[in-house]
Amino acid sequence: MNRATAGRSQPPNEVEIAFRAAIGTVFLEFGSWALNAFVLPPTGFAQLRDHEGLSGAIRQLSLSAAVLAVLAGAWLLCAVWMRRGRNWARLVMIVAGAGNLLFLLNDMSMSGLAALDWSLLSSYAPDLFIAVIAVVLLLPASRAYFSAAEPAG
Repeated sequence: MNRATAGRSQPPNEVEIAFRAAIGTVFLEFGSWALNAFVLPPTGFAQLRDHEGLSGAIRQLSLSAAVLAVLAGAWLLCAVWMRRGRNWARLVMIVAGAGNLLFLLNDMSMSGLAALDWSLLSSYAPDLFIAVIAVVLLLPASRAYFSAAEPAG
């Protein structure tokens, strides 16, 4: 046990659920990206290839994948720190969840829910997971875990 966790108990189930959901969110984000880029018509790759050419499409998708990987890495680091009891990481995840929920509601109000299909699920599932994480981190057991006194030293 290190100094940062010396006075802290194990995370409650709510924090563990949020941590595991954060990992699941990364898989959902990459799955959604891959589905929209290569599988669900009209694919992003086909649209980019038509507009930018093959090399432009490859360059754009590579850049998109790299940015997604960096953001996913930051999200996972934040989840690890949150699990270790860092309240600032919890707050970052709550703000991210609230922001994603606002963007989700805005997008749904503009595009509507014409039919429940794979493109709709792949687009909204990661955002819903992130919103659920924010709610779980606001539950009393989660708040109590993060409001425990920091160890001296």
